[in-house]
Amino acid sequence: MNNSRYVLGFLGLLSVLRILWVSMQGVSPQEAYYWMCGERLAAAFFDGPPGTGFLVRSISTLFGGSLDWVRLLWPVLAFLGSWIVWLLVRSLVGESVSAWTVVALNTLPDFNQHSVTVGPWMPVLVCVLGGLFFVNAAESGGRSDWFFAGGLFGIACLFRYEALLVPAGLILGQLVAAIKSRARPDWVPIIALGAIPAFCLWPPLAWNARLDWIPVFGRTLQTFWRPQPGGWATDAMDYFGDFSFGCGVVLAFGGVLMLRGVAGCGVERFLGWAAGPAVLWAWYQFLIGRPLSAAAWIAVVPVLAFLVSIGIRHRWFAIGASALSFLALLSTLLHLRHESEERGVWASIATEIHAATREMPASEGGGFLIAEDAAQAAVFALYFKSSSPSAYPPVFVPESPALVSQFGIWPTYADFIETDEVVDEYFTEQKGYNPFIGMNALYIGSDLPQTIKGAFSEVLPLRKIHLPDRRSLTIHLCLDYQTLPL
Repeated sequence: MNNSRYVLGFLGLLSVLRILWVSMQGVSPQEAYYWMCGERLAAAFFDGPPGTGFLVRSISTLFGGSLDWVRLLWPVLAFLGSWIVWLLVRSLVGESVSAWTVVALNTLPDFNQHSVTVGPWMPVLVCVLGGLFFVNAAESGGRSDWFFAGGLFGIACLFRYEALLVPAGLILGQLVAAIKSRARPDWVPIIALGAIPAFCLWPPLAWNARLDWIPVFGRTLQTFWRPQPGGWATDAMDYFGDFSFGCGVVLAFGGVLMLRGVAGCGVERFLGWAAGPAVLWAWYQFLIGRPLSAAAWIAVVPVLAFLVSIGIRHRWFAIGASALSFLALLSTLLHLRHESEERGVWASIATEIHAATREMPASEGGGFLIAEDAAQAAVFALYFKSSSPSAYPPVFVPESPALVSQFGIWPTYADFIETDEVVDEYFTEQKGYNPFIGMNALYIGSDLPQTIKGAFSEVLPLRKIHLPDRRSLTIHLCLDYQTLPL
């Protein structure tokens, strides 16, 4: 009991520090993006399932529409996730292994980043860990716990599709164990861990099907199975940035080593089947040139627990683990310092844009704003939020034939509105009109794309804003929007 109190105190102190950090920092583009998703709910989003948008909307509604209260939930989720790790690993391999796992987890840069940033990563980790906790309880005799586990895995799948790898691995483990023992499989866990997540995933998968699966796959079938060595260096650097170099190497080695545990029994078998599919998926993603951190995040706790359980018996474990955790903590501090600098610049940029709007000539119907990409458009939307509800986002991105974010699905300034009246002889067949024609706009970006040059009668540089990383953004005055030529 005393050890639990120490762990609670340690996690409580970390949570206070994270809450203080969040309260003193500005909003990040990712947080602004999910805030916009929360205001425009859908069965799924281009960037993943709908869970984050619905969670943001629920918390903001509960606390009067404030994004500040939403942001404070994420340190609380980090506390909850860490506490579940303590309970789960303690029940599997004891308090010493559990304490080291909790400490190591809370020094990882990726964990600390997701602890203070609104996004799907911390909710999915909490739900996956909760599901594993109930699976462990069910294997100890609690039959009804299988359905609690299935429900939590289903909720996790509503935050990240990769969460499905965990119940899939556990189901495979059940089937393999039944085959090896030549016994009939227990259908209760198979149904609970398979049917409930599948039911939860049905609406977002139907949404993806309507978009020809572009948000899920984003590639042709041929490129999805072809190795892409050109992106390996970047993906490796991102992975080591997320988990620190030392911990990243150890986690990668441990992920491969623990795959051997699926053929064993007891704790190694449980951890191996829980994390095995995610580990394999991470390496496969790396092979085809995609980031491997998403799947690695799903598997990080089982891999950490496995590594600590086999390493704690060695005499130099405490020194090695402390050194790795200290280096990971330094990496975390450097990362948070850089994040603080990145967040601090947006308010000053918004002030410059406000000043530029006063220099924009008046046009019939008003004017509008266009940002370089979805990240910038989302964060600027917080500073230029419309007082009246509108289907249009407050800030647009340049029109493009490629679907690269949810902004490509939301209504945009390039869309024509259907009408029975013939507004223009060139659109007699479409019978539509564009309410933005003739308006002036401001475009904010580092480069001026052809889609902006071709859509306005004149584009003039207005202001240049220098960023801390030596990049610069230019505010362009765009006059008389006429849409791109057909």
